[in-house]
Amino acid sequence: MSRPIRKDALQNRAAVLEAARAVFADQGLDAPLDLIAEKAGVGRGTLYRHFADRTELALAVLEADVAELGRRTAEQGDDPQVFFWFLDELAEHMIRNAGLAGVVRNVRSPDALTPLRQRLMEAGAAPLERAQAAGLVREDLRPMDIRLIATVLGAGFQGADEDERRAVSARIRAILLDGVKVR
Repeated sequence: MSRPIRKDALQNRAAVLEAARAVFADQGLDAPLDLIAEKAGVGRGTLYRHFADRTELALAVLEADVAELGRRTAEQGDDPQVFFWFLDELAEHMIRNAGLAGVVRNVRSPDALTPLRQRLMEAGAAPLERAQAAGLVREDLRPMDIRLIATVLGAGFQGADEDERRAVSARIRAILLDGVKVR
């Protein structure tokens, strides 16, 4: 039987995730983990108790961001247009986390990506279903296709500054929306 996680441990984990999000966004995936621990107000040992390595930490940041996107999407209500809002927010997520894309490409075990992929599909499944029921998007789209959309939204960002990422993202979104809408 596993013991419940202490409140301070949960707070430390949340602080590490928030610090990692900020440091990775500012300095990229190769940022010093000591800086993340310092910014979180915890010791390096605490960081490693929660996350075995940089990859696990980066994936946890991405998973937490996608979970938050799912919560925010659910709060948008039942309007079938929420699917398009979701895609815009997903694109913004990809722009903000462009520095973490390498961890997804280079993860050693495909199983490590399962929770992230599952959260992504869960976040977009209900809005997709409502948009389909309203005749706004193609009937053949499936929640699994949201993974493909996320991959395309994050393409072309390697080495690009934020302005270029925004321009590329805008063009990709225009092409994607044309492809998913009912004609």
